[in-house]
Amino acid sequence: MLYSLLKISVRVALQFYCKRIVFHYKENHEPCILACTHPNSFLDAMIMGALMPRSLHFLARGDAFKKPWVARILHAMHMIPIFRLSEGKENLVKNEETFHHSIEILRKNGCILIFPEGICVNEYNVRPLRKGTFRMAINAWKNEGLSSLHIQPVSIIYDSFDAVPKSIHVYFGEVMHESHHSKTFNDTLHQRLETGMQAGLQDMQPEKRNRWLLAIPAAIGWFTQRWFYVCWRNFARKKTKGTVFYDSVLFTCMYLTYPLLLLAVTGIAAAVFGAWAWWLLAILPFTAWCYKEYKSV
Repeated sequence: MLYSLLKISVRVALQFYCKRIVFHYKENHEPCILACTHPNSFLDAMIMGALMPRSLHFLARGDAFKKPWVARILHAMHMIPIFRLSEGKENLVKNEETFHHSIEILRKNGCILIFPEGICVNEYNVRPLRKGTFRMAINAWKNEGLSSLHIQPVSIIYDSFDAVPKSIHVYFGEVMHESHHSKTFNDTLHQRLETGMQAGLQDMQPEKRNRWLLAIPAAIGWFTQRWFYVCWRNFARKKTKGTVFYDSVLFTCMYLTYPLLLLAVTGIAAAVFGAWAWWLLAILPFTAWCYKEYKSV
């Protein structure tokens, strides 16, 4: 329930945050590991979870699951803990449970998202790949008999890591099937991720659009709501200075608080001016979207 609600709401929020999203995925129902580049922190996972037609499961840092109530929420969001050596050698044994859980998901023709680079860097290159993706895949192929499992290379390309609105291109590369050699596997995966990265960068040409009809509602959106964006932009810049989290923090803060702003403004207006003010629940987002579109020209 929580996963489905987040999937729909994040997809809507991205229409206000982005000027263009290219996402061409040919859906299938076989077990799949999405091996995805990781240029923009947890916004990468939010984009994939919101836009993929299939239900996704995500491998996430194990230290985020320490508190039981947090762990319950994260599990409801389809997150699976994965522990690294930096999080304590004693926790590595817990990864056995993670791999068993992942195999059960794949047995049910599920789909798991993995970031094989292991770390996030705001750049337009594919970093060296770690062996975790291969280990999960070879275990499924060799020990669990999941010969139908395929690896889907996914390259996420942003035209900017700090501008809003932004263009995002999600490029799906050629699918990989069973392989028994770690180096060959990682070399092939790296090459296909790099190919997707370059293809996405070439497709980042600005669109020629005539949006002059949106000028008036866009001006209203700028006057009434740009302050909201500026406040969160300044907050995110201050809190994430020198890190890769700026874009993710900015989007998440606006995503979580904009509905509250709408309800507060509309409620106050309705109390003062009457029930007709509830139309602001539709009018304000529309003018904000118009400003985004007008700014995107």
